[in-house]
Amino acid sequence: MMVSLKQVSKAYHPNSLVLRNVNLELKKGEFLFVIGDSGAGKTSLLKLMTGEEFASSGSVSCDNVVFAQGSGKMLKIRRRIGVVHQDYRLLKDRSVYENVAIPLFFGRAGVGVAPVNFMGRGAQRLVEDAVTAVGLSPKVLDAEVRELSGGEQQRVAIARAIINSPDLLIADEPTGSLDHDHTWTVMDLFQKLNIKGMSMIVATHDRDIIRKVRKRTLHLSAGAVRVDDREGACIF
Repeated sequence: MMVSLKQVSKAYHPNSLVLRNVNLELKKGEFLFVIGDSGAGKTSLLKLMTGEEFASSGSVSCDNVVFAQGSGKMLKIRRRIGVVHQDYRLLKDRSVYENVAIPLFFGRAGVGVAPVNFMGRGAQRLVEDAVTAVGLSPKVLDAEVRELSGGEQQRVAIARAIINSPDLLIADEPTGSLDHDHTWTVMDLFQKLNIKGMSMIVATHDRDIIRKVRKRTLHLSAGAVRVDDREGACIF
């Protein structure tokens, strides 16, 4: 999926911009890291690209569909985007299985992927594959989310985001609660999905990930693009 931001600014209060004239063109299948200090505007930028929020000025589009309130075309595009929220947004009183399977209720998201029956064996197999891919045992599927550790909940959130084979994955600090081994389980998974054609946008504070993975890196500072390093050599 292609992503385009043109002269995008975002303000939550008058005369207080959290994003300033951001321009970005992400090609289909590209991998982008978004970095910057706390308060730099990373989460706000990601929310604009998921359609959770809208730009105060400028335009945000995915596959040439402009994100605007009330747009039916935008809602269809959003179904093709997998999102890992910084606060997970899981249903704590529901099982791991129910949380991971929720996107399947609305149908497979990615272009060209085969649909499955939400109540059938095909859905169960996809859920098991998704939790295994993030380093969890299928044995946790019957557990309630609130029984899990923070790191386990984060991996459940990632499994939910990838189960639909989205065309674009947007992840906000997806390894923030993970130990070293599980961090690299997730990053290896992201790279494999990217190789298969999934566009990827990952916000992170982890310098080690940036140095080792070496992908295009967008460095935000005070809401503006400080560096857009297409070679992945940015050290911050």
